[in-house]
Amino acid sequence: MEQKLSILKENQKAKIVKVLGDTHLKRRLMEFGLLSGQVVLVLSVSPLKNTFMISIRGYALALRKSILENIYVELL
Repeated sequence: MEQKLSILKENQKAKIVKVLGDTHLKRRLMEFGLLSGQVVLVLSVSPLKNTFMISIRGYALALRKSILENIYVELL
């Protein structure tokens, strides 16, 4: 079942299904390694739930919830 990456909770793992957004945002996310088929792990969520720390390709990345709303994943 597809859902937004911003809905996941800490320690949940998922596979990226698609990335939406304008050309600039898609390019930026591709540079970070957020591509279809990649597996991400939510490491932590800020107390206000507006920033997420995720792990992808062996490194940690902090992104705002508004950016993660454009990434659809399937839970693993």
